[in-house]
Amino acid sequence: MEYVKSIVATMTLLLVGRGLAEASEPYCLQRGDVITHVNTLDIHRIKDFWKAIKHSEQTMYLTVQTTNGAKKVLHVQLNQHKNGAVARFGADVGSNQLQGVKVTHVRRNSPATRCQVTN
Repeated sequence: MEYVKSIVATMTLLLVGRGLAEASEPYCLQRGDVITHVNTLDIHRIKDFWKAIKHSEQTMYLTVQTTNGAKKVLHVQLNQHKNGAVARFGADVGSNQLQGVKVTHVRRNSPATRCQVTN
């Protein structure tokens, strides 16, 4: 009986540990990814996206449709720049027919390269 409890406890730890590892998986935004939400705001136009970045606190959540079709929720730590949203986030975006904004360029070592997957 103790042996069974030990196996169950070990499996539980493995599953919980695996879940925590997946929760903090790093992700770098890539050219072609589509950002559909910033925090809880729907993003339709480029203007919506930059306004959401500019008014976000030091952290924010993005909902992204990746280039391979997977939907991911990302946690991002922002720089302190309040003046320029591009400098604050580190990615350039283009329009995507009112269905989010498409990433066109990601700057090296920017917050856009240091996202964490939350789902």
